[in-house]
Amino acid sequence: MLLHTFLFVFIAEMADKTQLMMMALTNRYRMKSVILGMMLGVIIISAFSTLAGDLIGDMIPMQFIKLAAAAMFLGFGFFNLRITKEENKGHHISLGLPIFSIAFTFILAELGDKTQLATVALSADHMDQHLQVFLGASLGLIMANIFGIFAGKFIFAHLSEDSVKVVSSFFFFLFGSITLFEAYPAAPFFYIIYSILIISIACMIYEKSHKEIA
Repeated sequence: MLLHTFLFVFIAEMADKTQLMMMALTNRYRMKSVILGMMLGVIIISAFSTLAGDLIGDMIPMQFIKLAAAAMFLGFGFFNLRITKEENKGHHISLGLPIFSIAFTFILAELGDKTQLATVALSADHMDQHLQVFLGASLGLIMANIFGIFAGKFIFAHLSEDSVKVVSSFFFFLFGSITLFEAYPAAPFFYIIYSILIISIACMIYEKSHKEIA
């Protein structure tokens, strides 16, 4: 059961929004912090899914979870476009408790995701093998996201700093928007207005930060 769960979750997580989100976070945080934060988030979400996954919808409305996740992703996107004087001098910027921030981001991204729901289903079908399901799901998520983190670090290492910021912010905006509209579908016209608004705000933040350090 452990191997079955591992393979199922590992394959399902490849190219998933959470994996791509971890790739983007390698631009904002040290790789060590991203890996440790991701692993902490994996342990928490896997344990929660295995032991009490069927109660998630009753305890916390899924719309609220998705709204919180969307707000965090969009916030990361806007914040990522800022360039401070310290960054421009090459100093690392610490946002405080990065491991816990990353873990929280990971948990929000995984709640209601296909891999989290798969863990719930496997746990429900194998009530006497919760430990194997937990271990398999945890290992599958960890291995898939470590692959994504190293891939992200490799890709970003071959791009200019400005390109890295734009690309990683694009991922944040993309998945934040997808999560938002999964919770609150809207008319096509609203999508256009929303996209113009996000792009306009992003451009203003990007241009303002460049003027401040010029």
